[in-house]
Amino acid sequence: MQTCVFSKNFQDLDAPALARVISGFGVTGVDLTVRGGGHVEPAKVREDLPRFRDALGEKGLKITMFTTEITGVATPHAREVIEAAARAGVKFIKLGYWWLKGWGHLAEQEAEVRKALAGLEPVLLELGVTAGYHTHSGDCVGPNAGHVFRLVEDRNPKAFGVYYDIGHCTLEGGLSAWKLDLERAAERVVMVAVKNMSWVRNEPGKGRAWTWRVVPLPDGLADIPAFVKLLKGMKFAGPLSFHSEYQGEWSFRDLKGEELMDQTRKDIDWFKKLP
Repeated sequence: MQTCVFSKNFQDLDAPALARVISGFGVTGVDLTVRGGGHVEPAKVREDLPRFRDALGEKGLKITMFTTEITGVATPHAREVIEAAARAGVKFIKLGYWWLKGWGHLAEQEAEVRKALAGLEPVLLELGVTAGYHTHSGDCVGPNAGHVFRLVEDRNPKAFGVYYDIGHCTLEGGLSAWKLDLERAAERVVMVAVKNMSWVRNEPGKGRAWTWRVVPLPDGLADIPAFVKLLKGMKFAGPLSFHSEYQGEWSFRDLKGEELMDQTRKDIDWFKKLP
């Protein structure tokens, strides 16, 4: 597995600082945000990406993957971002999201997604980059691995695969559906995200009684030790991105600076000790 840390929650760090922080986590690379508001703006990817590549390289790290907002060839700067990935030796990118329009639109939106993927496929194959479709819980087209698998199964596996997020898949999959979906999609899983989540009582007057929060890896609903055993059984060798999403209202606590770094380090150390 190619271990990396998602750069989203270290967004205030420039290239040298990001490289310095990530080098202390014991991973081999970075899952770099190349999207609006990210570490690299898509419109400036040609100019700005080399700074991150070089700074990370000085610390013995690589850019393992890009997290993008690409949902088709019409996404602004989509081709430039994929070309930049290819030039930098980055073989994997995460796609953007298709959010549900509401009840009654699912079949229509699935057709839109399939059309968008078909249009993007020649560019990915030409440039030798594989796009992962992220399993994102909630009102998203593709909230679990089984759904995402059905959306990508007819596409070239060199172009598209499933980006399996154990936290989101457990929210949607409860006791065992996360595992059944993983088995169903196993041959097309190209990237993995690691985070954990838990259901918590919502505050009175804020909608339904229960909501979710991101929590430290050992503390949530996801059976991460079982998940790791399954990944090893699958001989998974792609990017594995640690998502330290411990900021804002969706985190168990809003961590900053050293606290965020310390929690990230604890998560990764715990993960590495799993059999």
